[in-house]
Amino acid sequence: MTLHPHDLTTKPAAPARIMHPAERVKARSPSDWRIIRRLVRDYLGRQWAALSIAAACMIIAAGTNGALAAILNPAIKKIFLDKVPHMLVTIPLEIMGIVLLRAISGFGEQYFTNSTAERIVAAVQRDMFRSQITLDLGSLNAIHSGEMISKFLYDAAVLRNAITRGVAGLGKEIVTLLALFVVMLLQDWQLTLISLALLPAVAFVTQKLGRSLRKSSTRGMEETGTLARALSETLSGRRIVKAYNLEEHVAAIAYGRIERRLQYVIRAVRSRSASVPSTDLIGGIAAAITVAFAGWQAMHGQLAINEFASFIAAMLLAQQPVRNLSQLMAISSEGLSAANRLFEIIDAKPSIMDAPKAKPLQINRPRGGGISFDRIRFQYQPGSPALDDISLEIPPGKKVALVGPSGAGKTTIFNLILRFYDPHAGTISIDGQDLRTVTLTSLREHIALVTQEAILFDESIAQNISLGRTEASHEEIVAAAKAAAAHDFIAAIGGYETTVGEGGLKLSGGQRQRIAIARAMLRNAPILLLDEATSSLDSESERQVQDALAKLMEGRTTIVIAHRLSTVLDADIIYVLDRGRVVERGTHPYLIAQGGLYARLYRHNLEEPLGCS
Repeated sequence: MTLHPHDLTTKPAAPARIMHPAERVKARSPSDWRIIRRLVRDYLGRQWAALSIAAACMIIAAGTNGALAAILNPAIKKIFLDKVPHMLVTIPLEIMGIVLLRAISGFGEQYFTNSTAERIVAAVQRDMFRSQITLDLGSLNAIHSGEMISKFLYDAAVLRNAITRGVAGLGKEIVTLLALFVVMLLQDWQLTLISLALLPAVAFVTQKLGRSLRKSSTRGMEETGTLARALSETLSGRRIVKAYNLEEHVAAIAYGRIERRLQYVIRAVRSRSASVPSTDLIGGIAAAITVAFAGWQAMHGQLAINEFASFIAAMLLAQQPVRNLSQLMAISSEGLSAANRLFEIIDAKPSIMDAPKAKPLQINRPRGGGISFDRIRFQYQPGSPALDDISLEIPPGKKVALVGPSGAGKTTIFNLILRFYDPHAGTISIDGQDLRTVTLTSLREHIALVTQEAILFDESIAQNISLGRTEASHEEIVAAAKAAAAHDFIAAIGGYETTVGEGGLKLSGGQRQRIAIARAMLRNAPILLLDEATSSLDSESERQVQDALAKLMEGRTTIVIAHRLSTVLDADIIYVLDRGRVVERGTHPYLIAQGGLYARLYRHNLEEPLGCS
């Protein structure tokens, strides 16, 4: 939901909710045709040139199957019955030409179909990623990374298989059947009608099995996501698993999810396995009846052997496309289920968006950047307020500290300033500009954030620092690293092109923190949000970084979440929070003199972590 500038007290829309698998089964799914239309409109339609070539190759390949069946009639008549000598060369050459044409067209069909499918899946994955990365923080928190990765990879692979084998295969087999039907009709129309009499039975069985398969496949995909979630949680929490001897516990959870997934996969396998034998049974009955009637015609002189040979060849060749169609319908059904799940991700909309007439945030440096909280109320969960009627004034260019026990609301204030969430009531403004009236991009460009746990990506050190300002030169990156006391250790471990590993695991905690601080320094933003940015550093590195931060904070609005009170003694204003409310405010000497919560925290927790909220 987009908030208009005047809707200052409107409760923001709830984050996108991810339904439980059992809920999804009950939810009404869009029709197959609706999903197909969207695939054609948004993805297949963009590949019309390659699809046209693939379709042309498909038609040619299908026509060669009919030609091979049709050529039996003149071959038997001219060679075996009439014994025409030059036909011994002509007919084999024609067969070779047909086979060569089928090989070339088959290659073209496979190449253009598969390459098109890969491009379509890549486009779907791009749309999925773009949709997810633009969601607001609340919506992202509702999505488990393991389940998302399962959809991104497993469901996309199912869709790819459906396009390459299902959609393309359906077209090929239908065209092949039409070509063989023409051959059969030309040889004997009565036999053709008899052989087609049981096709409605094939269609009925295929539809029933396809419906069962789609239901089982959908649940199987959902259980695959649940299993991926369990694996992701186990790997991310591997230290706790080992420390608390939880191997058997997490294994039992994983085994249960594997078993549930297996049940649905087996059901899908059963439906898929029944499709071909069912079709073969019906096709065998049709063939038996057709042969019996053909024999009666031959006995009464109504059917020549060459005509029968050509007809029966076409009929036998048609058995394979019919068998394939029953299987391909199942594959297409699975693909539609996967596409529906992928479209759910693509269609997710953020609840935090730019207002229709949002303008860029304007901060006039060096005297701008004042932040105001006016009677803010906010809760993550109903009935549990994180901030309760809070008002704050953070003057431009000043250092303001937020102090309080765990759960007091300190981190929530950061989240609201960055507009990760919108308040349920009240107004937050920067230099008099309501945050809901400015663009998200401009707001965040004016803020540099350093969290207690440094977040690094599996890229080079230079790339991680440059995330603060992607267009920065190498010299600027090095200057930021030197200011953050990071240059020396970077040079010692191999330089700025050294990769940091997953989450920066190749670096120590202090090294990761200094990289994050260098990133914030490079950003050169007028507003700094520091979540105890030096808490992971040793004494010498902390002294160096504190000196650098002191220079960086000059002329900038700085908000510090303080877990160690010794780091905020020089703050211009200290706000003391407790249970979502501001209970005290003032300078360090003033608050000590008051003898309230701050004084107790300072007395009992000096140099000790106070926790984060």
